[in-house]
Amino acid sequence: MHRYLLSSLVTEAAADRPSATAVVCGDDQLTWEEFETRTARLAGTLLAHGVGRGDRVGIYLHKSIESMVAVHGILRAGGAYVPIDPLAPIDLIESIITDCRIEILVTHQLRKSGLTKLLPKLGPSTVIGVDGEQFESSSLPPGAIRFVTWEEVAASDPAAPAALVADDLAYVMYTSGSTGRPKGIMHTHGSGLAYALMSADVYRLGHDDRLANFSPLHFDMSTFEVFAGVSAGATAVLVPEPHLRMPASLTEYLSAQQVTTLYTVPSLLIQMMTRGAFDQRDWSSLRWIMPAGEVFPPEPLQQLRALVPDSVVFSNVYGPAEVNQITHHHQPDDSEFEGTMPIGNASPGAEVALIDDDDNVLDGPATGELIARTATMMAGYWGRPDLDEKGFLYRSGPGGLRQRWYRTGDLCRRDDSGLLHYLGRRDNQVKVRGYRVELEVVEAAVGSLPGVEQAVVGVRPGSDGDATLIVRYVPTGVPAGSETGTTDPAGEWRSALSATLPGYAIPAGFEPVDSFPLTPSGKIDRRTVRRALAHRPNDRSGRDIEGR
Repeated sequence: MHRYLLSSLVTEAAADRPSATAVVCGDDQLTWEEFETRTARLAGTLLAHGVGRGDRVGIYLHKSIESMVAVHGILRAGGAYVPIDPLAPIDLIESIITDCRIEILVTHQLRKSGLTKLLPKLGPSTVIGVDGEQFESSSLPPGAIRFVTWEEVAASDPAAPAALVADDLAYVMYTSGSTGRPKGIMHTHGSGLAYALMSADVYRLGHDDRLANFSPLHFDMSTFEVFAGVSAGATAVLVPEPHLRMPASLTEYLSAQQVTTLYTVPSLLIQMMTRGAFDQRDWSSLRWIMPAGEVFPPEPLQQLRALVPDSVVFSNVYGPAEVNQITHHHQPDDSEFEGTMPIGNASPGAEVALIDDDDNVLDGPATGELIARTATMMAGYWGRPDLDEKGFLYRSGPGGLRQRWYRTGDLCRRDDSGLLHYLGRRDNQVKVRGYRVELEVVEAAVGSLPGVEQAVVGVRPGSDGDATLIVRYVPTGVPAGSETGTTDPAGEWRSALSATLPGYAIPAGFEPVDSFPLTPSGKIDRRTVRRALAHRPNDRSGRDIEGR
């Protein structure tokens, strides 16, 4: 059954192992049978309130048991879920609800503060998860919105999975656009299921796995636990939000939960290792670590490798949200840790290629933009044919078939052995002394220096109109709140960088900080740091002194 639709994953897992644990969040947990029952009753509620095939249903929830139920309940009803960052500004939430034409919102009492601001300005027709009496006022007349509590959902008639096909819409995930306008990425049951089955196969997921779930639903990495884990009957171990803010509490929780996989961004792994008493925890259950989303500097990567059992496999995972995972690289031992990990080769079911500025495919060792075609690729951008036109490249394939490729916008290098290495964004070039410089290329070189845990490179305009490259970096092993020290290694570093970078690409300044600001998904907020670098010297939080 699950070979065709995401909406049947829970049903099949429940039939296979009804009493096994499906999802854990703090002290709460559900068996597969309980999970099946709750998703079926939510689906029944949604159908009773008019959800039809492909209708978008918003999920405005903190990470919780209810968030997992919401995803699979919406899919079971035939709708498409739209995850909304619960910490996003109300104006941004409004824009997503309006853009995606969301009529039903699944939420929780814990989101009362945001709902109080949101509903009078822009109310969906139905809100599931709260008691409406507290919201009905002069600004929200009685009956203006239908409210359904979770207790009422639990009393609803269950619904069987809706009749759908693989091309039906499953979810729309909004990401920040380059102009600041969010863009909705449309994935179908086919693309989501292809990713789930591929990941379960590549990482050999099984019933005994306990997958740590760090990512919020509005971040694409969440689909690993939400779909791949469910397809394998594994247990999803949701990390409650408070633990994510306290590295020591986070590692204690993960260790106690005996997680088997860690799939998250390098920034969080580094925090866990350097500030989370990682070396004091029991990681005997751990078998796979999958950094993704950004480059993992080699020095902290080596340090982390030394803190876990030798049997743990490290896999670098690559793929924009538009295509899910398209490449990976397994590194099972220390011997390969001599630089940043390659992003590897194409994952099963994917084909990748490098192209030049004229869209010609490059063979052999080469550097160019990475393009991909795969069963895990999105259907397109919601309501944005202009982005579809820019994002897709069409080529003639064997037999005259028209092939659709996704332009990642990422520059990559293919080495002599055929492995791909990530270099940076194609559109993230800057000019220094008339030369084009890729910021991520410089960051990768700086990140490989001894003593550098993390680094961000930006441009600081000079008084003479010229620009210089400036590095902000977190020194290796700096505890939170400490002073970064007075030793200035800049001279030695510039000398070392001259072996790999041209003179114009060697940074003019190195500014130590205790930490970097992070995005809601846990990545380094490079946009904020680079904006700060363009202004004035920093404080020790990674932001400029005016708080820009």
